[in-house]
Amino acid sequence: MSKRVTTISPQRLHVIWNEGKKINLVDVRTAAEYRAGHVAGARLIPLDELNSETLEANELHSGAGHEETLYLTCESGVRAQLAAERLIDAGYHNLALIEGGTQAWKNAGLPMRRCGNAISLERQVQIAVGVLLVLKVLFGFTIHELFFAAIPLIGAGLIVAGITNWCGMARLIARLPWNQGRDCSQQATA
Repeated sequence: MSKRVTTISPQRLHVIWNEGKKINLVDVRTAAEYRAGHVAGARLIPLDELNSETLEANELHSGAGHEETLYLTCESGVRAQLAAERLIDAGYHNLALIEGGTQAWKNAGLPMRRCGNAISLERQVQIAVGVLLVLKVLFGFTIHELFFAAIPLIGAGLIVAGITNWCGMARLIARLPWNQGRDCSQQATA
């Protein structure tokens, strides 16, 4: 059963930020997704690494999640909700989710930041699936027809990813070296 957490619209959070108030905002997506575009000022703590220790180590304002609101975002809100549930179990109680996540923030035309020319994780997965399918067909015609047997497995993986919103290939690709850079402090706002 999911726990109830308050939400805030991207526009309202942006207004609060512009009023000069300190905002504790954590983005729980992967490093690759974060570098491809994130809410300006958000700190990256991937969901897989999120716990009390990583929150304290990321220089958030003291009292974040307790006396001060800790805002959470991801791409659309699903992982942020999971992060909130994990933090509630760890004793945090002052949490808020950005409605619609980073995608809603971007759609509202609010300030985003990019780190270099990162290709989004979604596009990397599309490229990898395309390459795999082309190779399977090529090898099936030139080496052995057994290569064709892998094509339905790739299709099944895509179906599972679409139904469950969990993609094993995306998780693997997110761990590749070029998707691990996190430091955006020297990058310009996009």
